[in-house]
Amino acid sequence: MSTVVDETPSGRGAARSGGGYQRPTAYERPDAVMQKKGKFELYSWVFMRVSGLLLIFMTLYHLTWWNLLVGVEHLSADLVLERWSNPLWRLYNIALATFAMLHGLNGARYSIEDYIRKPGARKAVKAVVYGIVLLALAWGIFALLTYDFAAASRR
Repeated sequence: MSTVVDETPSGRGAARSGGGYQRPTAYERPDAVMQKKGKFELYSWVFMRVSGLLLIFMTLYHLTWWNLLVGVEHLSADLVLERWSNPLWRLYNIALATFAMLHGLNGARYSIEDYIRKPGARKAVKAVVYGIVLLALAWGIFALLTYDFAAASRR
């Protein structure tokens, strides 16, 4: 019994109706060596689902609170300062920013993997994108954690 690889001399597999070739999977190739990969892609996939779900609810709450309950016409710097003086609201805003930035970074990583074929260029683009996103995230978290409310309220 021949395998799919043996059916053509180039190893492309048998021709399919409609064009293309039947490409054998690694399980079908007798000489295939399966590489043990880590679980990063699995954890990345789970993170996208969990963070996306959390982002939906956190963003809906954020938008409902500020736009419907408080109202844009009543929004002021003093109201934001009052809310940010509570450590739990700071933590909420840090979580919202962190989930949003890392969710977007993971999506950008998927796109970079899909569309940039050359390994060197892929590595360079990832380094630039990771650097920009992580720097912006660190800057935002730093601002949320170190903002001096006492000095701002005296102005």
